[in-house]
Amino acid sequence: MTHPQDPWQNPAGDVQWQNPAGGYPGGQYQVNHVGQGGFGMTPLAPVLPQEMAPPRPPTITAALWIWIAGAVLSVAVVPVLLLVNADYLIAGDRTITEESRRAGELGLRTIAVFAGFGMLVAAAPYIAFAVVLRNGHNWARILLTILGALGVLAMIVTLTLELQLPVWQPGAAICVVVIGLTVAAVVLQFLPASNRYVR
Repeated sequence: MTHPQDPWQNPAGDVQWQNPAGGYPGGQYQVNHVGQGGFGMTPLAPVLPQEMAPPRPPTITAALWIWIAGAVLSVAVVPVLLLVNADYLIAGDRTITEESRRAGELGLRTIAVFAGFGMLVAAAPYIAFAVVLRNGHNWARILLTILGALGVLAMIVTLTLELQLPVWQPGAAICVVVIGLTVAAVVLQFLPASNRYVR
């Protein structure tokens, strides 16, 4: 009966390999556990419950998504205002040729696209600071409150202008919803559960 070849044996099979330190074949393996001197590092001290970061409350999570929803909706305010009043803004009470109408519609759509892009740039800080707020930073909450006040003021001004146009209902509805979402987000981020989390 043959025996499997010892992997620690040289190809000639007559001399067994020996580690100069004597720690391999024929010797004993030594296992150093965490905390023993040979492991090279000391174990970490246990984290006490009071030292752990508090869990994120639902009020902060809700404020995050409400800020994002309000920012996304605000992007549509000016484009909707322009497009639903295209006939009035292009011709007013005048009679214009079909060629002039097509040129006016093209120009108005171009303005609406640029306005939407501008509103998107203006809405980006709301989303960015809302994401930072999710991590519990108080400075983000303060900046969001300031931006929220400016946003509400801008929506009120826009709503006032929209009421002067023939078709004001779609834009006005968006403005009112954005104002409501902004107020809700500010309130949520200052509730007691949010205050315990934000630092």
